Amino acid sequence: MAIEQIGTYHLADNPQLFEIQRNNNYIFSVPLLGGPNGDPLLRAGAVGTEANAELKNAAELFRLSINSAFIPHFTQEVVEVKRGNSTLRYAGVPNFEAGNMTFHDFIGADVKSILMAWQNLSYNVYTEKVGSLQRTNYKRDAFLIEYPPDYAEPVRTWKLHGCWISSLSEDGYSNDNGDKHMINAVIQYDRAEIDLTSVI
Repeated sequence: MAIEQIGTYHLADNPQLFEIQRNNNYIFSVPLLGGPNGDPLLRAGAVGTEANAELKNAAELFRLSINSAFIPHFTQEVVEVKRGNSTLRYAGVPNFEAGNMTFHDFIGADVKSILMAWQNLSYNVYTEKVGSLQRTNYKRDAFLIEYPPDYAEPVRTWKLHGCWISSLSEDGYSNDNGDKHMINAVIQYDRAEIDLTSVI
């Protein structure tokens, strides 16, 4: 039986089907990260009465500073039942693993202060208190939007529920390295889903 060969000409003749997805055509957005539509985001250590305590345009600066973002996926526990010489496997509880993100440390945008302020909502190092969802609302919904090269229409949108920063890290300074300074954040989230209704 002959096998039909479908090569690159088939892909080229059907561009509407085979436009390749690029790694850099995306937006990661946390719309309610401070600003007029969310609670004010205060600098870590601020109580709200200091001058410049509130970080303005935090959501927009957060989005523009992202260098790399994770794609949400989950793994499932396997529930095993053994009978005689056989094993049956059933679907168990899903687990959405934390994701890693990197940010450019723009000085004027004060990106580090934005990240530290969000992390400060879940644990305040000055008061030594863990954040309360009722008082600090440290969990925020986020959107990962994938686009084609022309950014005309989204390819797909992920909605990540209950995001918060569990870890921040960065390389130390060195006289031997004049490269750009980056900040790494570990984002925890409860679950993610393909969202076909949201428009950011």
